[in-house]
Amino acid sequence: MKRQITKANFSLVSKELNYFESSGLITGEQKTGILETYEIKGGLNFIQVVVTIGAILVGLGVLSFIASNWDGISHFIKLLIIFGAFGGVNLAGYMLTENNPRTGRSLIYLGTLVYGAGIFLIGQMYNFGGDFPTAFLLWSIGVLPLAFQLKDKYLMLFANCLFGVYLLGSFDQGFPYAGWAGVPITYLAFNYFNKSRLLLFFANLTSLSFIFQIALRYEAEGLYVALLFFFIGLVMYGAKHNFEQDIFRVQGNILFGVTGVILTFPDIWDVLVNVQSTRLVSILFALAFVAVLFFLIRKGNLISLIFVCITIFRYYTDTIAFLPKSLFFIVGGLLLLAFGFYFERMKTKGGTLA
Repeated sequence: MKRQITKANFSLVSKELNYFESSGLITGEQKTGILETYEIKGGLNFIQVVVTIGAILVGLGVLSFIASNWDGISHFIKLLIIFGAFGGVNLAGYMLTENNPRTGRSLIYLGTLVYGAGIFLIGQMYNFGGDFPTAFLLWSIGVLPLAFQLKDKYLMLFANCLFGVYLLGSFDQGFPYAGWAGVPITYLAFNYFNKSRLLLFFANLTSLSFIFQIALRYEAEGLYVALLFFFIGLVMYGAKHNFEQDIFRVQGNILFGVTGVILTFPDIWDVLVNVQSTRLVSILFALAFVAVLFFLIRKGNLISLIFVCITIFRYYTDTIAFLPKSLFFIVGGLLLLAFGFYFERMKTKGGTLA
């Protein structure tokens, strides 16, 4: 199986191999053999983008026209319009796929939007009611088989986003039991769609959202939820494995950074210690948190630098009445200059930035 790389990376590899060939390090046959092991990834195409936007605009225009005359149309005609538009758009998309694949695929994308609009419109027509997130779950379930059948990672990404809205929207609507099946499917999709890193990124977000819902289900205190995600972030960042580790490191870094800043607020600790001790505990945590960030910054981690700045700003807002703005900006500027100097030296010595 050929290794898929972007067009830009393929061009870089080809350029380097041309240099090696001209230097006599490899032969022309070796260069050709190496290049044949690569395959350029299919990415977003300008024509694809144009026709997709065009199809969406047409669909929005038609839906807008229907919505403006919706009250004067009978239920039967409304259903004909919904099912007719859905069937007609998808049929046209499949018919055009062979000779005009980009236009055909854009019409299929439009069909998924019509399907979602149909869910909301039919619910409104017959006063089905129900929870708002359930509509997004049904929409996601409808898009999912189409994404697998067409092997379209963008449709899968759309289905994943819809499922994420369902999970997050269930905040006060009851436990999202569909998550027990939905989360494994998002990771199955990662393998099915040629191990797309983008899908893995959103699969991790979906998992974290579901874990958050489980914590809410058991009515966990805010402190314990924040600590849970702080340690999950540390594990995602620090665990050694060969499963797209850089994706986990970035998401873990952001996760423990965000929760770490949250845990520097004294009020969140009041379930663990008395009110008089919350400020001391939060400061001790903040010192340990910043120490970890500085340790990572020394290893070239730029994301940690951002969270150091956020933490400094968070304490500045707490002491805004006592600390002059000028002093805050001077200290912040000196820190950034020092870090910039450090990173430049690291890069000069051959270090890497994470």
